[in-house]
Amino acid sequence: MTIKKIKPTNRSGFKQGYYKLKDEKKYVGTAPIIYRSSWEYKFMVWCDNNEHVEKWASEPVEIKYKSRKDNKIHKYYPDFYYKMGIEEYLVEIKPKAQITYPTPPTKNSKKALESYKFLCEAYVTNMDKYTAAKDYCEGRRWKFIVLTEDTIGNGLR
Repeated sequence: MTIKKIKPTNRSGFKQGYYKLKDEKKYVGTAPIIYRSSWEYKFMVWCDNNEHVEKWASEPVEIKYKSRKDNKIHKYYPDFYYKMGIEEYLVEIKPKAQITYPTPPTKNSKKALESYKFLCEAYVTNMDKYTAAKDYCEGRRWKFIVLTEDTIGNGLR
């Protein structure tokens, strides 16, 4: 199953929906164009409206990666691809808390420990995905970048 078959939902806790293109000539991905968070939506608007972005796509490729959690091969769908000048990028958008090594909780409550476990597992999974994405990009002379709420909140350039 491709990622495009996973439809937006209002039960996820994130703003999700279908993006309507303004500049159809620049979009090189497949339809439908789905945003799975408000941050992804803002990035789509940036790509669509930025005169320096020559082409872009949402959930453009499938990358296989080996998970350290279960030692199995999984599929990873980075959020975006875009080309600006001679530079090409594969982009992932994630909360900063999921890409920095988590700090152990000060309280040993069940909720604090569950949250810490979730963040640890998300961190390991994301690092496995990002290693595979960097390898994928290296062979194409692309750059792999991860954007967080800080990058998106402070304005994309």
